[in-house]
Amino acid sequence: MTTLTVSASDHINSGNVGLRTDAGRRVAFGGVLKSEWIKLWSLRSIKITIAITLLMGLGMSALMAFNLNTEYAGAPAEALSGFLLFSATFTGSFIALVFGVLGVFTITSEYASGMILSSLAAVPRRGPVFAAKALMLALISAVTALIVVGGGLGIATAALPEAASRLTDPIVIAGALGTVAFLVLIALMAFGIAALLRSTAGGIALVAGICFVVPLALNVMQFTGWEWVSTVSAYVPTALGSTLGQGTAPLPPGAEGPTFWVALAGMAAWAAVALIPAAIAFQRRDAK
Repeated sequence: MTTLTVSASDHINSGNVGLRTDAGRRVAFGGVLKSEWIKLWSLRSIKITIAITLLMGLGMSALMAFNLNTEYAGAPAEALSGFLLFSATFTGSFIALVFGVLGVFTITSEYASGMILSSLAAVPRRGPVFAAKALMLALISAVTALIVVGGGLGIATAALPEAASRLTDPIVIAGALGTVAFLVLIALMAFGIAALLRSTAGGIALVAGICFVVPLALNVMQFTGWEWVSTVSAYVPTALGSTLGQGTAPLPPGAEGPTFWVALAGMAAWAAVALIPAAIAFQRRDAK
């Protein structure tokens, strides 16, 4: 019978994480998942990041909902759906970086403390370790995003009670779930980038560049009149997140850009481009 003992505390402050298995025994994937959950949830940086995410997301939703509620009072049903979506999902682009930081900390904390050596000594097959980290990150990100988006919808309903009838609108549901998917995929993309770089500062800097610097640079380049700039701008992560946050509503007449499902596929591609090379490198490179 496989035994898996985990002793976890904050990696950054104490670096005291240990994994032990009986010699020659294979650790079941469920045990690897459990150990990753304990290690992640013991990290003070993870808890602080989640707390900041919730405060920022819900706070911005409240600010927006209570500032717009009078303008939407008595509005048509379609406009009420837009009010709910905007109040709950517009924060996605702003807190995307925080989810990216969450993804970076998930992998770089062990490299910073040197405890990655203990983890890989306990589970020599590196594939399950990488997969368990990614799955635990996806779970934590999804729950956090659901609280932010669901809380945003609740706040919007409190600000404008008549909008409650639109909570079951398919467009609202699609926009809410699309924003959750966007934030989870941002976290996974950041996880892949950080796994390749093995650097907290480098991972956060690159994720920030992709999420904010690249879109800003492309906006400046719009003045060149080059058509490809507009096309590329629509497929950077923050733009795709905005599209997902609008739900499955059709594009306005004459408007160009990805649809909801194309945007979802685009975000999945961004995450895959980072995760696949990271998974290969994680298995082949020296752990030091």
